[in-house]
Amino acid sequence: MRRRILVPVTNPLGGIRTYMLYNMKHLHDAGFRFTFLSERGAAFDLFKKDVEHWDDTEFVESPNGNALTVIRTIRTSLKQRRFDLIHSQGLFAGTVASAANFFRRTPHLITLHDVIVPLNDVPGRFKTMKKMLAAFVTRRATVIIPVSKDCEMNHRSQLPSWNRGPVRIQTLSNGIDVERILSSKAALESDPAAATLRSELGVAPGVVLGGFFGRFMPQKGFEYLIEALALLDKKGYGDRFRLVATTDPHGYQQESINAVKQRPEVARMVHFIPAVGDITPLLCQVDALVMPSLWEACCLLPMEAMVLGVPVIGSDCIGLREVIADTPSFVSKHADAESLAETLIAFTDDPDPSNARSFAETAKHRFDVRHAIVVLLELYNASMV
Repeated sequence: MRRRILVPVTNPLGGIRTYMLYNMKHLHDAGFRFTFLSERGAAFDLFKKDVEHWDDTEFVESPNGNALTVIRTIRTSLKQRRFDLIHSQGLFAGTVASAANFFRRTPHLITLHDVIVPLNDVPGRFKTMKKMLAAFVTRRATVIIPVSKDCEMNHRSQLPSWNRGPVRIQTLSNGIDVERILSSKAALESDPAAATLRSELGVAPGVVLGGFFGRFMPQKGFEYLIEALALLDKKGYGDRFRLVATTDPHGYQQESINAVKQRPEVARMVHFIPAVGDITPLLCQVDALVMPSLWEACCLLPMEAMVLGVPVIGSDCIGLREVIADTPSFVSKHADAESLAETLIAFTDDPDPSNARSFAETAKHRFDVRHAIVVLLELYNASMV
C-alpha cells in the first residue's frame, strides 16, 4: 500500500522548491505519494508544473496565506484520514500544520529552511508572543529537521522551549542532485556551440565574469554588491569585471534593476538576463559564483557551483559560512561592501579555477542529496510505525 504524505508549504520558491524537487523525487521513487498544500497563486502554479508528471501527485490550494485560513485548509484535508505523515516545509507551515493537527496526532516532520534574524523576524506585532506560540504548538511535532547546524542553533536560541523537549531535533544538511547537475554539464560540453553566454553579453576575453543567480531579496545582499561594483570601478577595475544576474519575477526585481540603472558606472558592468529552469549551463559559463548573502539556512547554489568546479565568492553570513567552510571558496564579510570589493579584486587579479576544479570530486561526495535521502527514509518509516 502506497503511503501518502501531506506537504504544507508556504511559498514553493527558491531553496524550498529545489529542496522538494531534489528530496521528494527520490522519496516518490521509493514509493511515497505526495499531496502538496499551498496558497493559491503563481508560485504554486509553477511548482505544480515541476511535479505534475509524478505518479498520483495531488495539490490542495488554500484561498490565501492567512494563518487561520491555512489551518482550516489543512484541518479539512486531515479529516479525510488519508495521510500517513505530514512533512511541513518551513516554520510557518510547520506551525499552522501543528495547530491543525493538535488533536489528531498524525506523525509530523517539520523541515526548517530559514533562520530568524532581525531583518527576517516573525512579521507584525507581538513577535515574542508569536514565537512562544509557534514553539508551543510545534513542540508536539514528531521530528524537527533544521537544514544546517547554524539553522538548528539559531532556532534553539529564538525558540528556547524546544530545548526542553519533548520534540526531537535532528539536523539534516541540504544536498543536491549531483547526477542531474553533471548530466546537464555533460550536455553543454557535448555541444560547445551552446556555450554562448559571453558572446551574447559582449564580454571580451580576459574580462572576469561573475554570476549572481539569487532572488532579488534583501537577504541576498545585492545592494552591497552594487556598492562593491562601484568601488571596483573607482579602483580601476571597471573594465576588468562584469556581472550577469538572472531576473526574478518573485523578488524585488524592478527595485534592483532601477538601483543599478541609477549608477552609470555600475550599469555598464551588469547584465540582466531572464531566469532559467536549469542553472547549470549558466554556472559553467561564469568565472565565479558571487553570493554576498546577509543570511542563509543552508543554500544549494554554492554546492552546485562547487560540484561543477566553479569558484565561489561568498560571504561569512550564517548558513552560507557552514556550506563554504573547508572549501577553496573566497570569503568576504557579510553586509560589508568594502570587504566584498576587496575579495572581487583579489579574484579578478588571479581568477585561477584550478583549486575549485580540484575540489569538485570532494564536493560531489560531500553535497550529494542521497546522503540526506537515506536519513529521510529512516525518519519517514520510523515516524509512521
